[in-house]
Formats: sequence, C-alpha cells, structure tokens
Amino acid sequence: MEDKDLIKLTEEQVEKLCSLMGVDCDRTVTVEDSDNGEIKYIKVTFQGEELGYMIGSHGRNLDSIQYILQIILRKLIADKCDFRVFVDVSGYRQEKNEKLEQLALRKAEDARLLGEEVELAPMKPSDRRVVHLALMNFDDIETESRGEGRDRHIVIKLKK
Repeated sequence: MEDKDLIKLTEEQVEKLCSLMGVDCDRTVTVEDSDNGEIKYIKVTFQGEELGYMIGSHGRNLDSIQYILQIILRKLIADKCDFRVFVDVSGYRQEKNEKLEQLALRKAEDARLLGEEVELAPMKPSDRRVVHLALMNFDDIETESRGEGRDRHIVIKLKK
C-alpha cells in the first residue's frame, strides 16, 4: 500500500474517531518505513489546548486510543502491508520516551560503576522497548527483560 493511501485512510479514521470522542484539535499523520522496509510506522499526533483527558492517568487513555486505532486500521488494511500505529498527544509520549532514555543512560552508568546488574521497575512493553533501543549500541552494556506480566522489567548489565 502506498504511503499517501495509508495516510489518507488513517486521516479518515482519525477524523471519525475524533468526531465520536468530541475532540476538536489539530492532528497530523505521517508514515515512515522501518530500517528494513518491511514495516510501516503510522504516526498520529494530536495538538491543541486542554487535551490532557486524551492522555489520561499515566498515559492509559493514550494507549487505548492507539490500540483502538490499530484495530480499526488492521481491519481495513488487512494483508496489504505490515504496520504499527503510534499516537502522541501534545508531545506527551515523545517527552516520556526522552525521560526513559535518560533513565536508561543513568542506570547503564550505574551498572558500569557498580560492576553489577541494575534492575528497573516493571514497565509496559512499549516503555521497555524504548530502554532496549536506547542502550543497544553500547559495546559494554546489554539489557534483558525478566519476569512475567505486570512484573516484567529490564535488567541492565555489563556484557561478558
């Protein structure tokens, strides 16, 4: 599926979703290809005043909106392409990801200084992914997810 067609389809569905939620704000839709070109990343950004209710407590509403949009598009696109949807409201997710990256770097430095594993608090899969990606290019550090369900967390350790 062409990027322009994917953007048009996503914009139409975002418009319907906003109408149902009674949301009046600016929004943009962009599409990026993964490094290997096999996955399309559909990024939807909402901008406006007083959109905190779209984020919700700890980003739960934002996660729900992203999940709903992913399901809607999956039904419409089916086998035409492999994609992931990312939704952000007023830069909330971007700011959160930057904070997670900074946390990862600080904890990696702790692991270096202490010479032992450093465990992070349990996180959602998307947050764990940010930490893994932030540290994947370091030659001396590796990350590992441990635990199950809500207790799943990241361990940062020195490579052997």
